[in-house]
Formats: sequence, structure tokens, C-alpha cells
Amino acid sequence: MPSHTCNYCRRAFPTTGSVRRHISHPRACHEQWEIEAQQAQPVAGTPDRELEREHINEDIDLPLGVDDIDHHDWHNVDMLGGAPDCQDHHDKEDELEEEHSSHFPCFAQEFLEKPAADVIGCEQTPFERMKSYQEATGGGSYAPFADCEEWALAQWLVKNVNQCATEEFLKLPITKNRTRPSYRSNYTFLKLVDKLPTGPEWSCRLVRVHGDLGLLDENNTMENVDGETKELEFWMRDPVACVQELMSNPAFDGSMAYAPEKMWTADWWWDMQTRLPDGATVMPVILASNKTELSCFKGDKTAWPVYLTIGNISKEICREPSRHASVLLGYLPVSKLASFEDNLVAGYRLFHYCMKSILQPLVAAGQQGVEMVCADGCICRVFLILAAFIGDHPEQCLCLVPANQQGANVQFPRRNQTQTTQTLHTQATEQYPPEFIAEGLCPVFSPFWAELPHTDIFLCITSDILHQLHQGIIKDHLKRWCSTLTETGDFDARFRTMPVFPGLRHFKKGISTVKQWTATNHKQLERVFIGTLVGTGAEPCVMQAACSLIDFVYLTQYQSHTDHTLTALQEALDDFHRLKDIFIELGCWTHFNFPKLHSLVHYADTIRTLGSLDGLNTEISERLHIDFAKKAYIATSQKDYTVQMTKWLQRQEAVAWFSSYQAWRQSRTGPLDAESSLSISRRPQSPRKTVQYLEQHHRAVCFLEALRAFVNTLPCGRQFFEPNANDRFDIFTNVVLITSPMEHMAATNANSRIRSHPQRSNGVRKPPTLARHDTILVDIDTKLQQQRGGLHSLRVAEVRAIFRLPSHLGDYPDPLVYIHWFKPIQSLNNNTKMFRVSCSTRQWLPNTEVIPIH
Repeated sequence: MPSHTCNYCRRAFPTTGSVRRHISHPRACHEQWEIEAQQAQPVAGTPDRELEREHINEDIDLPLGVDDIDHHDWHNVDMLGGAPDCQDHHDKEDELEEEHSSHFPCFAQEFLEKPAADVIGCEQTPFERMKSYQEATGGGSYAPFADCEEWALAQWLVKNVNQCATEEFLKLPITKNRTRPSYRSNYTFLKLVDKLPTGPEWSCRLVRVHGDLGLLDENNTMENVDGETKELEFWMRDPVACVQELMSNPAFDGSMAYAPEKMWTADWWWDMQTRLPDGATVMPVILASNKTELSCFKGDKTAWPVYLTIGNISKEICREPSRHASVLLGYLPVSKLASFEDNLVAGYRLFHYCMKSILQPLVAAGQQGVEMVCADGCICRVFLILAAFIGDHPEQCLCLVPANQQGANVQFPRRNQTQTTQTLHTQATEQYPPEFIAEGLCPVFSPFWAELPHTDIFLCITSDILHQLHQGIIKDHLKRWCSTLTETGDFDARFRTMPVFPGLRHFKKGISTVKQWTATNHKQLERVFIGTLVGTGAEPCVMQAACSLIDFVYLTQYQSHTDHTLTALQEALDDFHRLKDIFIELGCWTHFNFPKLHSLVHYADTIRTLGSLDGLNTEISERLHIDFAKKAYIATSQKDYTVQMTKWLQRQEAVAWFSSYQAWRQSRTGPLDAESSLSISRRPQSPRKTVQYLEQHHRAVCFLEALRAFVNTLPCGRQFFEPNANDRFDIFTNVVLITSPMEHMAATNANSRIRSHPQRSNGVRKPPTLARHDTILVDIDTKLQQQRGGLHSLRVAEVRAIFRLPSHLGDYPDPLVYIHWFKPIQSLNNNTKMFRVSCSTRQWLPNTEVIPIH
């Protein structure tokens, strides 16, 4: 492991990032660094980043420079503010920082109130230990497998083939005689897979429930009465071991933060750091729990998974299930509890009992801390604190709201955990406090969160975009209100006649026939909802109220927030409440006293406390159900399936871990290939088409004139050739643009596919594919766009043809598009807050141009 030394106290660390983290906390080292930073002057013409690289190559360990503080690689607000920038903690000397530079500015305030995330030692990471073990035992980098090809086959078998099919495949003559893997049967194959490192071990506990008395186990025996006793099993893992598995994974190195940075929002981590001892590392624990159906077409098999992740990992990583940043913590028991008179309350008690058992190790870990190895090999004392709980939860239980005021735009006080716990304790001792009934509490006298240190469960329960907004406010209410203003057939017809556009779903049969609404369907509906209301004759107040509510939903999905966006969020909610009575006046609805409407008033506060909500959404846990529950159940024999599911998941984790290890080894051998900004097929779909074909099928009426104007602007254009009617062109049907991240909306590149093709036949069995010519936004003034953003310098155009310039007309590497311009964006409808555009003409012909795609 490379050794790096602090120039001020001469202490050794494994990486330059560790030295930076160390220098930022001790007063003596930090003061000396500040003096040197003020005296340091960059060499003229040399970028500061290059200076930093030169210093590192000379083995002079410097802390994070002043220029680096203002330009972070992670520019968005993560879960609980986690991982906004990780270069102040980890910076391998071979790291290619400039390949992942920020696309828009970030304003971060470093935590300097007290030392945080101090390094107390160094140790090898799991990947480094695996590499050392392979070298010591004489095995190759793919041991226990023979080579890369054998490992690739094993990886494919584990992910895609069940055990019976694996046995049949390995017994095939072609496999035994030609492929000849070292494993000849499913048994020997699984023996090799089980040699791979895997996650924490599973354990099974039995819980005995007895009639109405609740829970019985070996340490707690209650009064015996007549009734049925039933044993339930629940599977669990040690949450501290699960956190250690995530914390020490080098695959997350560079995507993990250890000390808080107050960016635009996320005050929880900042406040929690001030409560803990000096040098502590806060580990925000995020839990998600929800029931899910296992059987698709028959049976009633259900599972209740509990997932765990940590707020230190960038939410862009957590939102990708393939990155394995979330782990399965346990399966809660699922039972109808028919032997209980009130099985609903019994179910609550069973849930809290099991959750309390699973999370018991977090009590000591949150009070005293645990020494853990970080992804960069540093050892820190980590305090595990429950920060967020994601799951289906009655919204009305978070605050004390009168039943007849749930539709008011008023902030009511949240419940107090200390007072609630005291009320439950008093009720348990049969003193019957009036607050128990007044606050609508359930008789669960030992909630799982009561003993967790530094935890306020009423702040941990997050706002839920999927169930509260998409499925609740928009689908169940706004869509229903607006559909009553028009006939059902007319409302569906409006969705059917919406034009096709890249990224938008075309509801060919309307929306009344959609039976199963997914999160994607909800989002697609919201994108075109306002457009379908235009021309219905609805009152202006209806349009404005619907726009305000849609704006609110979009703003809550921002991946980062500023004070400006949070102000806009609150203004959108205020506008809706000001206009919402129009739906009652028109007979669309009778009242607004439902909990999901009241939950909207808490969104701004939740974002300020825990960060942007796109990383704290039940949509993530719903996606995890596929990998950790449904696929696992399908792989079993459907009998005594839970134990089989845990074993299957353990092998999947082992394969995923080994895949990350191989990627880690390969990433250290060379740089990554640069990513292209566009993608187009190598062969044209319509090669060597004439100008007459373009004019006839693509309506490119002024194609030659526009192409001549473009060729004349090229410095490499041929002087003795110009486009004419005899030229032939290679026509493409689509091109994919890889666009840079948009501020607040995304932190990763997005792919946008532009299509342009005439109507084409699909044979006699299928109807023809209709002609499609997408509209695009063209940046006509890049400098103005960078300065002002928004729609400034953007103009709408319709793509009529995608082609390449023939070589005899000039050498141009990028594809070209022939477009018809729309008039500049000017007219804004105050009711719909949408722009109205119309086609631009020149001498009664379309205003055309040929432009390149960059």
C-alpha cells in the first residue's frame, strides 16, 4: 500500500485523500496549511489541477486546494447531503479526476465547527486482501476459477440459469468435450461459487405468538390463556456488518463522503455531527420496508423485505440496483394472525418486535461508535444513526392535524418522540392518559425506534413521491377532477391525438384503459397532462390550479435544490391552495380533507432536513423487490422458500462482489475510454437516396438550397463542386445524443434519440409505421445559453432528414440534419404556463436550414 505523509506532523497515511482529511481537522496542521495556501501562487498558463498532479507525483502531500473547494465533482444534494464531493477524503494518485468534472457550479460549505471523520489507522480493503490472497496462494486473478472465460461462464450461469438447467448444461457433450470447464456438475460448480467472498451471514429466529397476548419467546414468557400458539420465523442479518460491507467496498471509492458539507439543503448530517464526539464519522442509516407479492398468477405468497443503505454513498449509485449499494437486511414474518381478535394491532406489534430485534446492534453502534475500514483503506470511528425510514406509513400520524383541517395550507406541529414514548409507557401501565386517544396512538408499547440513539422517528419518516404524489394527488385526485369536466371519450381522444415526441409516451388507447399504473406511467402522464386540457373549455382557474400542482410535483423530483427552488416549490403549493376551491364549485369534488393533501406542506421542510427526495423514494424499494424478493422466489422450489431465497441471494452477492473486484483490478491497469457525445449506426437505413426521394418522402422541398448554404460555410468544402439534383445521400432514421447533466434534474449523462423517417410498410400482417419527424431545441447562441440558461438562445425546429455529407462535397465528420424552423419562442400562456409556437416561413415556403449535430 502506498505511503503518504503529512508535511506538518509527519504522520503516515495510505492515500493523499487521507492526508487531506487529516490536515483539515488538527488545528496546528490546518493553520500551517492555510499559511502555505495564501503564499502559494500558480504558475502562469498552468492549470491548478495540473499543479496538484505535479505535487502528487513528487510525493508532496497537499490538502484540497482552494480552487478545488469551489469546483466539486459531485454537484447535487445526495441522500442526507451525502457524497457531494469525495475528493477531500479519497484521491488515489492514478485517479482521473478531470474525466468526471462538474458540469455546473456547486456551492458547498465545509464543516469546520469541530473535527470530523478523523483517520485513526490504515488497513487493507477487501479487494486488496483478495488480491494479496490470490498472489500468496499462487492462483490467478480469477481464482478460484481457472481463467477469465471460465469465470464469465460461471457468472452467466449464476445470474440466468437455475440449478436443474445448470446440471443439464454441464452434462451436454459439447460442454464436456469442447468447453471443458473445471466444474463438471452443478454440485462442483456451486462449491466453487461458495468459495467466493460474500456478505454477512443470515440467521433465523423463531417468534411465538399466542392469541391476543402478543409475543412469546425464550426470554419473555407471558400469561398463558386459551388460544392458538403459532411459531413464525424471520430472517435477519447484522446491520453493523451490512454497513461495514458497504463502507469498505472499494467500488464506492470516490462516491462516498465521510464529513458533512452544507450545500443547498440537508441539515440533518450537519446538526448530527455537532452532537457527536470530536473526530466522529456519521453514518446515516437509511431503511426501507414494504410488503410485496411473490407469486404472480397463483397462490398468496408474500414477503416483507427490509433494505438498508447509507447516506454516505452518492444517491446516483444507490439508485442503480446493479451497483449493489443497497443490501437486504432481513425478511419480516408475514402472517394473517387469525388467532387475534384485533389482528391489525397484533400485526403492528409483531412488526415493531421484529424490527427492534434486527436493529438492536445499532443501539451500541450509535452510542459508542464502531471502528470501520473505509473504501480507501482508512480506519474511522463510525456512529451508525437511523436517519431515514422509507415505507408505506399513514401520513396523518406524523403530525397532529384536526380531521376537518387536513386540506388547509397550514403547518401543524409534528409529533414529539419523547412525549409519544412517555404517553405509550403511561398507557402500558394502565394509567390511561387522555393524550393516547387524542393523538390516535396504537397500543404498541415497545416501538422499535424508542431506544435508538440520536433518532427522531417523526423526522426520519420521509415524504413519499410515488404513493403521495404520483399515485395519490395526481392519479386519484387531479386526474379524476379534470376528467369530470369532459366526457370520458373526449378525454381519451385528447391523449390519443397528442403528437409523438422523444421521451414522451404516446397513449394510443387513452388513459381510461390503463389497468396497472407504474411510476413510469405516472411520470409520462404528468408530462402531457396540461397539454390535453388546452381547448377543453375549462375555467382559467382550473388550468392554473392544475399547472401549480404539476409544477409542485416536478419541483419535488429535483435532484438538487437551492433556496430559489424551495421558494418556487412553496409558491406552487400556495397557488394551488388559493385556486383549489374551483373544483368544488364545478362539482368535481366535495372536500379536501384527506391526509395526502396535507402531506404536501411538509415537503419543503423534509428536503431541507434530509436532502432531495429522489433518493428517499419508495420507487427505489419497489425496484429492489424484483432482485431481492421476486427473482429469489422464482429460483426456489416454492416450498420452504425463505431459506432457499437467502442462499440464492448470498450466491448472487458473491458473484456481484467478485465482478466488482475484477472491475477494480482492470481499472488499475489503464484509463477508461472516452465517451462519445453522439451515436449513429454505421450503415445508413436508406443508402444513396436521391434529392427527389427526399423531396417526395421527407417533404424536404428546399433541401438543395439549404445544403448549398451550409457547404459554403465549410472551410473544407470543395471549390469546384456544389450540391445538385444528381447527388445521392445516405439517410439515417435516428441519432442518439448524449447530453450533459442538467442542473437540479440529473447528475449523469442522458441519452436523447431523435427520429426522422417517412411512413414505411410492415407487410400485410401489421399496419404501417407512421411517418415521424421529431422536433428539437437548437442552441443558436451558446454564450447566451451559458450565461442565462433556460430557453434563452433556444429555438424550436422540426427534423425532416438525418444524413451525412458526401465526400465530394466536403469532409465533415458529424451527421447533418435538414430542419424546418419554427418561429422564436415568445408567446407564453399565463393559464397553462406553456409557450405557443408556429411554423416559420420564407416567401410562402418553409424556413429551412442544414445544421450539424454535435
